[in-house]
Amino acid sequence: MASNIRTTRRASIELADAIQPAKEAAARLNKCVGRFEIYSFLKSIYRVYMRWKDRRVARRSARLMAQELSITRRKGTSPMRVLIEATFPGADLREKSRWVRALEYLASEDVPIREFKRFIRANGGLSGCARLAAKVNRKRRRPGGDWND
Repeated sequence: MASNIRTTRRASIELADAIQPAKEAAARLNKCVGRFEIYSFLKSIYRVYMRWKDRRVARRSARLMAQELSITRRKGTSPMRVLIEATFPGADLREKSRWVRALEYLASEDVPIREFKRFIRANGGLSGCARLAAKVNRKRRRPGGDWND
């Protein structure tokens, strides 16, 4: 029983350390007003996710983080969505959805972190990457199309 508590405590400390750069990027994003400031935040989220994915602990870590921070998860929630919810909960729901779809597209294309910004800009920005992700892997059909702004 005591070792289980120690293991849980150790896991929560590791999770907090893993998302600290993303939290700092979210804090900078709240202070800045630039249109491209979101890239540094999403790059830090993508970096954490890719590290987890390389270690094959992405789903487990996201589940633990969601439990620890009381983030409601639905079936099939992406670990990237949990990371965004944990670090920048005040963002608009549609924005978060678009960001997650764009990051999922980058992950599906195995884009290295050093190519993050170049790849996004080459594919029409965050909205373009999200649209491409929707073409490749549809989540559901919407009447009137996707993201009618």
